[in-house]
Amino acid sequence: MGLMDKISTDSTSTKPVARPSQERKVDEGRSQQLMDTIEESGVPNSVFLLTEDRNSRGGRHIGSIVVGGIFGSLFCVLPIAMMIISVFGGAVFLVPCFGIIGIPFFWFGSRLAMPAYQNLTNPDPLEDVHTIHWFDERHRFIAVVEHTSDPETGQEFYPESLGGLYLKSSDEIAILYDPPSEGAMTPGNRRVCLWDPHSQEESFVLLNLEWFSYYDEEEARARARYFSRKLGLKFNLETHDSAEMNMDIINPEGKLMFIRR
Repeated sequence: MGLMDKISTDSTSTKPVARPSQERKVDEGRSQQLMDTIEESGVPNSVFLLTEDRNSRGGRHIGSIVVGGIFGSLFCVLPIAMMIISVFGGAVFLVPCFGIIGIPFFWFGSRLAMPAYQNLTNPDPLEDVHTIHWFDERHRFIAVVEHTSDPETGQEFYPESLGGLYLKSSDEIAILYDPPSEGAMTPGNRRVCLWDPHSQEESFVLLNLEWFSYYDEEEARARARYFSRKLGLKFNLETHDSAEMNMDIINPEGKLMFIRR
């Protein structure tokens, strides 16, 4: 039975749902159980498809190979070239200095060049990936399931459960945005996510539900309202994605720190 055959007409229901519980229960295998049930018997009446995403994974990435290979090689070759020039220029005493100075160059260069070389010579198998978020209204539970298939043969592999979570009453729907950088080095984005304002983890984000271009502001808001209605959670937060980090957990003492993103 194909995946789309398993999606019941209940997936199109838009009626509001009951409020979730006050405390978050622990997922003790419900995500795996739900996935197996869908595969074996179809989608239960209390379950519907919340959101889905399709992309590809694996294969050779020419851009990364070229950039990583060229710049990684330059970092590794530069100190070696300086040592060779020192020898032929009669400044042999500088060779150990360039050897020591070159250590961070070799380290950084290898971090760029080795993955590029591995992707060129031994790439991961190319796969089509279909990620689905299922929502079980009865148990107030979201399960994330990943389906993969071979793009050449069309063969579908048994799906993998990526985990799940129970909703609680304080959860919210939020939009986080990351504006484009100066010079358009990065395009920026918006994402609709499941947000826990009382999180005791390093991030307030429980789950990213859907991604958009930075300029798709109204489309992101429309989807956020959709998720709010389907999950019975409020939506009133739009903020920069730096707000995702829970500084009370990451930096409880409030000391000066640098955050690498």
